Amino acid sequence: MKKRRFFSTMLAVICTLSLVLSGCSGSKKTDVSGAGPKDSSGAGTTSASGNGSSEIDHTSPLTLEVYDVAANYQGVQSGWFGKVVKDKFNLELNIIAPQASGDGEALYQTRSASGKLGDIILLDNSPLQDCIKAGLISDISNDVKNSKNLNQYFDQYKTFNSGLEGNSEGKIFGLPCQITNTSPTVYSENTLYISPLLPWDYYSEIGAPEMKNLDDLIGVLEKMQKAYPKNAKGDANYAISLWRDWDKGGTQVTMENAAQLTKMYGYEVNGAVMVGNTGDMKEVTDNDGAYYKMLHFLFQANQKGLIDPDSGTQNWDNASTKMKNKQVLLFWYSWQTGFWNTPDRAQERNAYIYAPVKDMNFFQDADKYFGDGRAIALGSHMEGNNRARAIEFLDWLVSPEGAEFLHDGIPGWSYTKGDDGKYTLTENGLYGLMENRPVPEEWGGGGFDDGNSKINQWPLGSVSINPNTKEKYHNNYWSSYLEANKTTMSKEWSEKYGEANQVAYLMKTGQLKPVPSVNIILPSDTTDVALIRSQCATLICDASWRMVFAKSEEEFKSMWDGMKTQLDGFEWAQLVEFDKAKFQKVIDARSAVVK
Repeated sequence: MKKRRFFSTMLAVICTLSLVLSGCSGSKKTDVSGAGPKDSSGAGTTSASGNGSSEIDHTSPLTLEVYDVAANYQGVQSGWFGKVVKDKFNLELNIIAPQASGDGEALYQTRSASGKLGDIILLDNSPLQDCIKAGLISDISNDVKNSKNLNQYFDQYKTFNSGLEGNSEGKIFGLPCQITNTSPTVYSENTLYISPLLPWDYYSEIGAPEMKNLDDLIGVLEKMQKAYPKNAKGDANYAISLWRDWDKGGTQVTMENAAQLTKMYGYEVNGAVMVGNTGDMKEVTDNDGAYYKMLHFLFQANQKGLIDPDSGTQNWDNASTKMKNKQVLLFWYSWQTGFWNTPDRAQERNAYIYAPVKDMNFFQDADKYFGDGRAIALGSHMEGNNRARAIEFLDWLVSPEGAEFLHDGIPGWSYTKGDDGKYTLTENGLYGLMENRPVPEEWGGGGFDDGNSKINQWPLGSVSINPNTKEKYHNNYWSSYLEANKTTMSKEWSEKYGEANQVAYLMKTGQLKPVPSVNIILPSDTTDVALIRSQCATLICDASWRMVFAKSEEEFKSMWDGMKTQLDGFEWAQLVEFDKAKFQKVIDARSAVVK
């Protein structure tokens, strides 16, 4: 299907969506269909592209406040990425992170009420819509048109923004994150976002037994933990390590670890409902649903002593440190392999790789061509030269140079450029993140991970093609990396399963049919729904964690039944109906893309 048809189809779908939205508090009200809160034809826009007569003044240092729902760090960006931004733009980035603030909702409400949420603002789609209506977000249509790099994605930005209430003209207020220059129906990676990943050496050395279902997976994990109770440093190993500080993010009401695992059985949790890879929908409290199934899997694992006992109290930082030390046997996020895997370790068979489980049926979005559910925006108070400098920075983030810094690290230190123009990871590129290797003073010093971008969100997805190399930005797909990764592990895996990689294998077995990628702006919670959601989320998350650590099957089931009874008293049915109506729009949009 040609791109033009994608755009026209998506615009037609988006324009039929009637969204009911609640405004966030703010000092201004904006009619999205009329002129935006600020004219986007200021000096900075044309200057950023180099086509205007007005030059951007970089003389004075400028600190941009970045309100960022994706960030896990609060404060001024330091280290090597901070130095790159400072040297190139004379900018500092002061990250305002709701996740790291202690009370993200209070921070959001307080800053919204002040009329200044941030200079640069990164939000989930629904709050973005609210804040546009409240006058906190600027119309940047002309800025995008006149920018060298942002302009390349103008049609994708317009398609997304056409879904804003009253914005059928497609004025651009938000820049959807993770957009790609590929296709919304193609999955370009060779691993899934969520799937069971095991250390190949441990799995092979217990015989790499066939796994038909979750019971078999638990059996394998039990054998591995018994055979390898400690890592090379003598620290205790556990099959599974959990963390609870990611719970209740956005509109989610479930235990995040269990909610992500549902994707192994064909469902993605969205608030009170689960959307299936065939277009069906279920409540998360369905007794036969994937959420219950994965909670029960974690419960069974704990009954066997396979859950890290710190799981109930530790945060992500604690858990990820153990992953970097090979103390955790089961990974499920594809990116977790970056904490451990290297070509050298794969050559030694000492790395993580997909381990097939025959009854799994995966939920996997295609490439996020239109974005991923979050967007970057500009505060409506931004004017003149400060506005121009902020736009210049955003334009750079989607440029090849900016994307290389975000995805690949420091040129010459993280990777080298060959005579053929292709890139090759250095030892620092392989180990810099996982070991937080020290960076040269010329790049700001400190540890590589410490100095990595704290924005923690990519404006341009890593599967996009880098025009400088004609390869993906994601270094796992560089020809040099693929060649280096023809390792003992990959060869043994391919010989055993008959395919070059996980995606090829799952396409062959019929366990993977990528879901078309769409990115539409969905209704925000009304005040009543928000209260119901908050109460239900607290109840469900608390009950879910207690169920994982229940003493018996009887207690597990009793806790589940008790939770469902209590939910009835919190008007759970109203929340379910609200979320069903909301996510039916997503299902309809996906259907439209493939017609």
